[in-house]
Amino acid sequence: MENKCPFCGGKEGVWRGYRHNLSSVKRMRLCKSCGRKFTPDDGFLRMRFGKEDILYAVSLYRKGLSTSEVVKRMKRRGVSISRWTVILWWRKFGDYGKR
Repeated sequence: MENKCPFCGGKEGVWRGYRHNLSSVKRMRLCKSCGRKFTPDDGFLRMRFGKEDILYAVSLYRKGLSTSEVVKRMKRRGVSISRWTVILWWRKFGDYGKR
């Protein structure tokens, strides 16, 4: 995770506040150079669902379950997604954590 400001490129920043959405709470940074707040990119920036849910669905698909079965298991977990979402997550995060 890089703490460089996406607006001015400054590397001086402090933790300042939280950003809330339906799936998670993320810490924000305040750039000392330009005074703007930003959320550091952890690889899951601007994702609607939480990191744990995404990685769980990808791991189920990696184990050989069909997209329909992954959707059913995610629904039991309280997460409503489509089969196409599973495929898109697989394309984007399929080899995440395999390093």
